Amino acid sequence: MRILKVILPPLVAIAITAALVIGQTTPAPRLTDLFSPDEAKKAGLAKLSPDEIAALNAAIFRVLVQMNTVSKHSASGPSTDEEGGDVDLFDSQGRAVAYIAEDSDQTIYLWSGKPVAYLDEDSVYGFNGKHLGWLKGGAIYDHDGNLVAAIADRFAQPVSIPPPKSFKQFRPFKAFKEFKPFKPFFTTSWSDIPARVFFLAGTGG
Repeated sequence: MRILKVILPPLVAIAITAALVIGQTTPAPRLTDLFSPDEAKKAGLAKLSPDEIAALNAAIFRVLVQMNTVSKHSASGPSTDEEGGDVDLFDSQGRAVAYIAEDSDQTIYLWSGKPVAYLDEDSVYGFNGKHLGWLKGGAIYDHDGNLVAAIADRFAQPVSIPPPKSFKQFRPFKAFKEFKPFKPFFTTSWSDIPARVFFLAGTGG
């Protein structure tokens, strides 16, 4: 089992500090708190509800993490597809298992090319409508708050060099999303559920 490390990438470190540490109980950073009162007024933040502010913060944070991951690894790192800008995900053994495609739905594909899930704010939903887990700080967690997969930067040791990706299969229609559960306490432990099995739970009935 691989050990995850703490990182503070240049792009994200400007806006956040220790909240990127996997397993930390600190909630996702509120990037809107960095706005001055005048900037918040001009941006219309006062018109948003607390839920809308939370959704905005989650979306901004997710984009920052993805942009940093893509830019940092596009040249030489193993966790990003140089051509497509995909965000590669590795299991507890440091093996490439899935990737987040750079598309409008941020579809999650297995390495075999099978579409299994997609991102909705900081939630991971299967195409069958099931809520699978959460994306937080470059890692995906299950409903127990345990790690399922993470980007290469989150590992203390080098991950395995991934094999070539298979061609992407057609994405199925999205089923009606079930309500997402309350977020658990996020831990530094790996889930007992293998990453591939976790993602495949987003397919079928």
